[in-house]
Amino acid sequence: MAENDENYSAYLTANLEEYKGKWIILCDEHVIASGDDIKDIVKKAQTECPHKKFLLARVPEEGTMIL
Repeated sequence: MAENDENYSAYLTANLEEYKGKWIILCDEHVIASGDDIKDIVKKAQTECPHKKFLLARVPEEGTMIL
């Protein structure tokens, strides 16, 4: 399975309660960065997961997530 597929599957199945309303980045199926500023968390992800694909997503505050 491709890296992004694994990160996407992790996003769909993880308990992301603590990240409600935040942007998150998953790499190797783990949240490696979160926050309100996309630029900041992308920089962190590029440092922590160089040469790997990562998934950037926003965790909904409440309600149903439409994919």
